[in-house]
Amino acid sequence: MKKLKLIAAVLATVLVNPASAQELRVAAWNIENLHHEAGVELRENIGTRRDESDFPILASYTNQFGEDAAPADLIALQEIGTRAAAERLFPSDDYLVIMSSRYEDDLASGIEGRIYTAIAIRKGRGIELVEQQDIDALSIMHDGRPTRSAATALLEFNGTRFWFSSLHLKSSCSTVRNAHTSINDDCVTFWAQGETLTNWIAARREEGTPFILAGDFNRRFRQFQNEGPFWERINGGDLNEPWLSQHPEFVTRKCPTRKGSSTQPIDWILLDASVAHWFIEGSFWERRFRQADIDAAGPGDLSDHCPISIDLLIE
Repeated sequence: MKKLKLIAAVLATVLVNPASAQELRVAAWNIENLHHEAGVELRENIGTRRDESDFPILASYTNQFGEDAAPADLIALQEIGTRAAAERLFPSDDYLVIMSSRYEDDLASGIEGRIYTAIAIRKGRGIELVEQQDIDALSIMHDGRPTRSAATALLEFNGTRFWFSSLHLKSSCSTVRNAHTSINDDCVTFWAQGETLTNWIAARREEGTPFILAGDFNRRFRQFQNEGPFWERINGGDLNEPWLSQHPEFVTRKCPTRKGSSTQPIDWILLDASVAHWFIEGSFWERRFRQADIDAAGPGDLSDHCPISIDLLIE
């Protein structure tokens, strides 16, 4: 009888706490005009020239995601100039770096001096790359050059497949609520990207594969109370049954190197609403640069964005 009770207790524990559930830390980081060479300005007249001593300081933050200052398993990267630049911070021994397909196309054409999205996948965590299928339609010609495509991969972790996308949407329209009616060129492009993004989300929902969108959305969703035409559009038009679950939910941005005085975040990690339950409550974290590191690197030589991350429990 005692043996039967013990077996029943073990089974109950397994049912309540499935052994298959595993944690995954997901992050996003815009590393402002990251070039692999010291003293080289990636984009002309932007002014980001890092000294050799700046790279170890930046690299130290690759192991400091989350409140416990530990590595992330998936990192959506923006403003990456070259693969070599990404691998200076996320070395190939420890991470698989996926550059956007547009980077590969530009490299083959000899085009340099642009910024790209990328994904860093931490090795040894059981994350399998199934395929890369970028959201290339987000790359729209604007003032003679293309906007960023979104590096996007179908991944498998713990038996679950999901899409992970690193986005960097058009800037300079973040505070315009009605982007759909604005005649500002930046807003026109931004709104066009919204249509592409909406179509991509709808297709993922139709196929039934969960997705995570992470990166620099250049959009102050909270300033508009998670309403407004753009947010409504990418949520399928019905905010009573939204397609997306946003993070951060409540906290303000306090990155000490972010230009401007606003505490409104523009970096987001958006989950497919069907897997919103993956999120571990209270796990969102903005890793702020230490003042000593800012002073050592000099103004503007770290990044004007701080890394953000959340923890997921995937079954």
